[in-house]
Amino acid sequence: MTNDVQKTGPNPWEQYGKAAATRTTVGELLKFTKGDYVAGPYNDEIPIGTKLYAMMDSLNVGWIKWQDNRPAERITGAVGEGFQPPCRTELGDNDKSQWETDDQGHPRDPWQFTNELVLIEVEGGKTYTFTTSSRGGIGAIGELCSAYGKAMRQQPDRVPVIELDVGSYQHSNRAFGRIKFPIFKIVDWANATVAQRLLAGMNEGEGAGDDDLPGLDEPAPSGATAPTSKKKKTEPAF
Repeated sequence: MTNDVQKTGPNPWEQYGKAAATRTTVGELLKFTKGDYVAGPYNDEIPIGTKLYAMMDSLNVGWIKWQDNRPAERITGAVGEGFQPPCRTELGDNDKSQWETDDQGHPRDPWQFTNELVLIEVEGGKTYTFTTSSRGGIGAIGELCSAYGKAMRQQPDRVPVIELDVGSYQHSNRAFGRIKFPIFKIVDWANATVAQRLLAGMNEGEGAGDDDLPGLDEPAPSGATAPTSKKKKTEPAF
């Protein structure tokens, strides 16, 4: 065995590290739960009105398979790279009698359609990955994408600055009261370089991994599907 170390060219350990680093979450996990934005392992509340850079290039969408309230498999990809998730029917696990049940004893689809978006606080630079499988959360990201998609034609070097807000509507079953949902209100646009420097600094450190994801409090709407695609990216859960 030789102790010679290659001093020029690609470093094999760095190459393998980059290839194996399939985790998509950086910073603290941010969720919208029962009307509140909470982050981190202790569910610290993030105040309404907090302003954050929305790192649109980081947006990952796709399916995560849950077993025992932990992610077991993911089929996800970056929107900015043209990834299109498969339809739910292509994933298997279609026998509802084999599904785990929720707190009310109802079968719960192990595959949850999920959106993940990196957000960075304007004040302080703290980094979060907002993750959601709820109708309201995916809708909030969808509206943000629509606004960004139109604006980037004129200002491709800008990222939206959003302010956390909350909306609500009366559930059709009044026993459930008013249902709250997240709103990402665009209040400004910032130079993308500023936000990217903050994100680059975070990526050099150690972010949260999929194993830190708790069970989703708000499951995706029943029967939700994504566009059909022949392109899949399957990643193991670490």
